[in-house]
Amino acid sequence: MLFLAQNASVNERLWDFLLSGGVFMAFIAACSLVAVAVGIHRALSLRWRSIIPSLMEKELARCDQYFLQGKTRQLHAYLKRSDCTVGHIGAVALSTDYDNAEEAARAVEATAKEEMVKLENGMGVLEVVITIAPLLGLLGTVSGLVSVFATLGLEEQVSDPTAIAAGIATALNTTIAGLVVAVITVIMHSFFTRRLETTAARLEVMMTDLVHRFHKHGGPRLHGEESQPSETEEPVMDAPVNSDREVQQSGIST
Repeated sequence: MLFLAQNASVNERLWDFLLSGGVFMAFIAACSLVAVAVGIHRALSLRWRSIIPSLMEKELARCDQYFLQGKTRQLHAYLKRSDCTVGHIGAVALSTDYDNAEEAARAVEATAKEEMVKLENGMGVLEVVITIAPLLGLLGTVSGLVSVFATLGLEEQVSDPTAIAAGIATALNTTIAGLVVAVITVIMHSFFTRRLETTAARLEVMMTDLVHRFHKHGGPRLHGEESQPSETEEPVMDAPVNSDREVQQSGIST
């Protein structure tokens, strides 16, 4: 019972805190909800297995085998059917539209930039929240202070200092709320920015290596080579979709 009473007391104080800021506190609360929603979406979108599935990474690591076995077209189709970032870029790296490694590398770089822009969706929203949340808090505080001090001129006698102090403390609640929202959003933004930098570096290494190996073995002419079926060959997996489990459950044999 004591715990329930304390919990109810905390909820009441929290509710009073939110109501004390008026309309500005409502805007700050909206900013916090937006930041949380974007943070959840970014956390799901920037999962490593969503960008570079582990099984696809293994397939690309042994791409030399596919080039030597005449399975370049299967590997290319596997990448084109994929629904992940590394698949989209890898399909460009193995495209027949580029005659040499330099042209392929430029195309891969352009595609990688486009994919990174997609991965950065929502980061601008977090930056806006970081900027406006403290400003909304400050605006709410200033508005509250104006209301407190405006009443002094209407009284024939000086108001109770305790009441003035309480009014000022209440006015500062919006500043506290704005700063809390901004701090939490900054932490999320920094985390996702670091994740994007790590992802970009890993993609650059993987795609540079893929382009080098592809053109080392002959480049676009590999697509014209027919594979020779063998009982010992390991098939290229079918298109990875969104998870390692889906990749693992799919496969083709040639």
